[in-house]
Amino acid sequence: MSENVNKKLAMATMLAMTLVTLGAGSSSVLAATGYTNNSAGSIVLTRSGCLHTPRWTPEVAIEECDPQFIAKADVAVAAVIVERPITLAADAHFGFDKTILTDEGKAKLDELAGVLGREIKDQNIEIIGYADRIGPADYNLGLSERRAQVVKDYLVGKGLPASSIVLSGKGSANPIVGCDGMRGAALVDCLAPNRRTEIDFSAVEIIETTTEVTP
Repeated sequence: MSENVNKKLAMATMLAMTLVTLGAGSSSVLAATGYTNNSAGSIVLTRSGCLHTPRWTPEVAIEECDPQFIAKADVAVAAVIVERPITLAADAHFGFDKTILTDEGKAKLDELAGVLGREIKDQNIEIIGYADRIGPADYNLGLSERRAQVVKDYLVGKGLPASSIVLSGKGSANPIVGCDGMRGAALVDCLAPNRRTEIDFSAVEIIETTTEVTP
């Protein structure tokens, strides 16, 4: 009987010495409620971390031993409204003597209109219509204005406010290609890039982001 008691006392002594040794070989942490403290006034450290007592709860956790229980308590998340300027540009092309948008032109306008799905303000849209150089100047001026109107109507149909759009026509001015020396159908095909509208779109996008703040 006494032999068993002696063995138990020896094992307890060895365990205590092991804990003290581990604590001495690690960075010391000042004594705190809920943790086992040694005679030097530091928390006993084991290979798995600070040694808890039965009184330990997450509420008494300290950062040096159990940072996972207090990290979120020190950080709050705040919403911040940020205004970011955005600028887009698109060209919409037309067939010869036509005011009907090509599929390519519609695709570019759809991409532009996609911006409307975000929260934006201070929209400013300028639409300028152009024609090629074939035909009378006054006719081409009117054609370019009608093309600009078609683009405006398309964008308004996608939800863009008409009040934010300014449009104009410039006839055959500012050509992209010259096509000198060409005639007939070849000239018509070559001048296709000139039959266009140019759309400049600028606005301020409102985005919400989060930032960490210390309470």
